[in-house]
Amino acid sequence: MKATAQTAPLVVAVLVTLFTACSKLDKGYLEDTDPEMVAAIAKAQETLPQFWQVFLQRAHGESNFVLVVRIIDKGRIEHFSTTSFERRDAKTIVTISNKPNIVASVKLGDRIEVPAADITDWSYMRDGKYVGMATMKPRFKRMPADQVRAFKQAMTDP
Repeated sequence: MKATAQTAPLVVAVLVTLFTACSKLDKGYLEDTDPEMVAAIAKAQETLPQFWQVFLQRAHGESNFVLVVRIIDKGRIEHFSTTSFERRDAKTIVTISNKPNIVASVKLGDRIEVPAADITDWSYMRDGKYVGMATMKPRFKRMPADQVRAFKQAMTDP
């Protein structure tokens, strides 16, 4: 449990860096057009109903729910991890939780409706492990081995 507590901040820090610094080709960044990333986003979207079910029920003490949303503005793409969101009448409303680096159509604190097609990943914690994060695995090939090990230790399959 102690290792998970130490690993969780690393995972969150790397996630924020990867999803909010898309203008830089950092060690884990992959374009949306990368075939492995396309498949990972498709998997995340396919399993989104599972996320919503767990989000609503929290039968096993699940917490730390995150949605990753894609904003496209004049051909530029930026992904935002958000922990402030709600589902109302089959619509997803999120709050932009960081200052955009690439797009200009949203700003920090904006509350916007996001189409399901623009939800590119999701995660939550269960029993001290992250569930979801489908788009993290394709990034492993560009990450340092110690970060990959930390992620693998902190993650579990649904």
